[in-house]
Amino acid sequence: MLDTVSSTLARELKIPHLVARFLVSRGVCNVVAASRIMNEGGDAELSPWGIKGMEDAVRWILDVREKKEMVFIFGDYDLDGMTSVTLLSRSFAKLGIETDWRLPNRFGDGYGLSISAVDEMFESGARYVVTVDTGITANDEIAHAKELGMHVMVIDHHQPSGDALPPCDVLLDPHQEGDSYSNPELCGVGVSYKFICALYERLGMPSPAEMLDLVALGTLADLVQMTPENRLFTKRGLKCLQESRLPGIQALYASLMKPGSCVGGIDVMYKFAPLLNAPGRMEKPDPALKLLLCPDNSSAPKLLTELKDWNTKRKQKEAEITEMAVKRVKEIYGDDIPKVLVVDGHGWHVGVIGIVSAKLAQEFSRPAAVLSIVDGVAHASARAVPGFNWHRALYESRDLFDRWGGHANAAGFSLPAEKIDELRRRLDASAREQGYTGEMPAQCEARGYDIVVALRELVVEGTRTRIYKTVLDYFDQMEPFGGNFPYPVFRAEDVTVHKVKELRGGHLQMDISQAGSPVFSAIAFGLGKCKERLKETRRASVVFEPTWNYFNNKKTMQLCIKSIE
Repeated sequence: MLDTVSSTLARELKIPHLVARFLVSRGVCNVVAASRIMNEGGDAELSPWGIKGMEDAVRWILDVREKKEMVFIFGDYDLDGMTSVTLLSRSFAKLGIETDWRLPNRFGDGYGLSISAVDEMFESGARYVVTVDTGITANDEIAHAKELGMHVMVIDHHQPSGDALPPCDVLLDPHQEGDSYSNPELCGVGVSYKFICALYERLGMPSPAEMLDLVALGTLADLVQMTPENRLFTKRGLKCLQESRLPGIQALYASLMKPGSCVGGIDVMYKFAPLLNAPGRMEKPDPALKLLLCPDNSSAPKLLTELKDWNTKRKQKEAEITEMAVKRVKEIYGDDIPKVLVVDGHGWHVGVIGIVSAKLAQEFSRPAAVLSIVDGVAHASARAVPGFNWHRALYESRDLFDRWGGHANAAGFSLPAEKIDELRRRLDASAREQGYTGEMPAQCEARGYDIVVALRELVVEGTRTRIYKTVLDYFDQMEPFGGNFPYPVFRAEDVTVHKVKELRGGHLQMDISQAGSPVFSAIAFGLGKCKERLKETRRASVVFEPTWNYFNNKKTMQLCIKSIE
């Protein structure tokens, strides 16, 4: 049956059978859905006026402009928050609206808007405030701002707390009750973009499509679902990243990408996002936002160098705490791994515990929360696996927390350290109520790859010695990969290994082929332990990602091997 569907997609869309099989393995089983992924899918863009509160939001900001007031934009400290602040700041500037911005410091302010941040903005002259990528659960903080006489608009994409909505003047959040917008999975910068689209439309201005580079960065970094509209914005935004009008992004592209190369979702997630998030993880996020906002090319190189220094420190600290967290799992649980991991340590660097929780979730195939205990308070970051919803779990235990927020896949919270054991019990109960068993859902098949392929299928046009077109040309069309649509991973069985070379750092470089296929260059990061076995047998089965390799101004396919059997 599945092979019949694959053949139909291959025939109707004129794509290789391997590409069609891959789509079917991801649940894309009809021509319309497959065509939307392969092509731009311009019909996926929805009217911004469908978001509840949009008319009020446009009137609110136009009233601010009429009064010639300054707007303080308060964004979250992650990349979604920073791109949101950048997009709003630049868009308001085009309308002559003066702005200032603030980002929380996760070490002093914690997660989201705080009373101290409200007081600081008020003392700095703020009377009109827009919170973005945060605010939906800041009921007390916004009530305090209103008591001070401040006017507040909230632009967010997180789930409400369930304890009423914040008492703001205007609220844009497609998750609020009564909102019928058919793409509630927008990230913070996505909701911000829809707001600016509506605002510009009201003023008769062209669509702000040149700012989709910011939307692509925030959407991919925040791991939201690749709904048709999110996919459309991200696909267009990836193209904008290559030729961005923003000096900061131009500097990032020149530093991280080969000249003329296309930016893919995997580039954003593993190159752009870690670098831009690094200062906020280690100290404060301001340098990254300053790079995104920098007005000219002269100041960008210094800011970029600062980000790289922070990223080096981040990698070192992340490796250190990951090692301690894995040991702590064994100390707490031994061999009896529970359905939900709650791993605590004293004084762990709060800025990297989100990355560490993601690594634990991957390592143990369990939802994981990593907690850093400082002065009797546990500050946590959590990541999910398929089948478990962190927002639901935390909502059910919200009485335990001093602060909390997030969505199904990722969340943050803090609570008194003496309540950690109670939290463990409640999360285990929540897992049972959600029907989460600790096993991967059937449709996710925890086998580590999408489909089995023959290496010769990777070449669409070419000869044994020269390749003209590969499946990567079709995967480039499918971008963006990310969120719930990760990069393709394949398995090839009984391949021949022609030569193996160990590189510094325990990596392997090799050439492989299979049953008359061309010879492919391959690299296996961290798999140096397999060198001697490969030299002896010259045969193996491999799980790999097909990727582009750029060298001496030439673009060739290289197989990035994830595992060797």
